[in-house]
Amino acid sequence: MKEKRMTTEKAAQLLGLPVQTLRIFMQNGKFPEFATAIKREVSKHWIYYINAPRLYDYLKIKEPA
Repeated sequence: MKEKRMTTEKAAQLLGLPVQTLRIFMQNGKFPEFATAIKREVSKHWIYYINAPRLYDYLKIKEPA
C-alpha cells in the first residue's frame, strides 16, 4: 500500500517553497485541497498533515511508483 502522508519537507520541495513558508501557509488555511495544520490547545506545537495523492493531483503530476 502506498503511503498517503507526505512530509512538509518533501511537499515544500515539490511546491518550490521553503519549508517554513509552507508551514505558515498551512497554519493560515492555504492549500485545503491537500493539507491541513492542527494546533492543540494544550500545546504550542502544530501538527501538519499533507495527503500525498491529493498533492500530486493538485500539481497535476504522476505519483511515483
